[in-house]
Amino acid sequence: MVPSEKQIFAQSVEALFVRALGPYLTRDGRQKLKAAGLNLSEPLRPHYSLEQWRTFLDVAARDVFPGQPLETAYLELGARYLKGFQQTSVGRASMQLVTHLGPQKTLERVPYNLRAGNNFNEVRVEELSREDATLWVKDVLADNPFFACGFLAETLRASGAGSPEVKPIAFDGTAATYRLTWSQAKSQRPAGTLAPVRRLYG
Repeated sequence: MVPSEKQIFAQSVEALFVRALGPYLTRDGRQKLKAAGLNLSEPLRPHYSLEQWRTFLDVAARDVFPGQPLETAYLELGARYLKGFQQTSVGRASMQLVTHLGPQKTLERVPYNLRAGNNFNEVRVEELSREDATLWVKDVLADNPFFACGFLAETLRASGAGSPEVKPIAFDGTAATYRLTWSQAKSQRPAGTLAPVRRLYG
């Protein structure tokens, strides 16, 4: 059954707006978030609508990164989201596993990890090889594709990937396809033990 409302769970809001951005939001930014439905001086609600989440991101981008291009601000918000997630109880356990999996197996888990923060999203890792992948996201959770670029790149970095780059190659306003590239960290397994190119579905 398709959910009647797209919901972002409290753990996602906690990761970004409490853990990662809490010390950096200005008083004006906090007031604007409160007006949009996020009162950081009170306990978080169990969930927020996707429309609210998008508004929260817009407020944070302009408040924490004033004068920066929105692309740059959203990239940084995405990276900080992942760093904030690492500080949550759920995120600590998940990210400890990521550090041992390496880039390829980490990308295989992205469909499950991203869906844990909301009730509607889907991800497909469509092609995966030793140092690159193509990934489709049903909803980028923002008004542009760069928020997802930020947290995907940071996820790869956490998995031990060197010089990760994530670029949107298609975006229809909601869904996006990304090309991810990276270099193998020295701790990764030798090339002969890596899985071949294949098609995966989340």
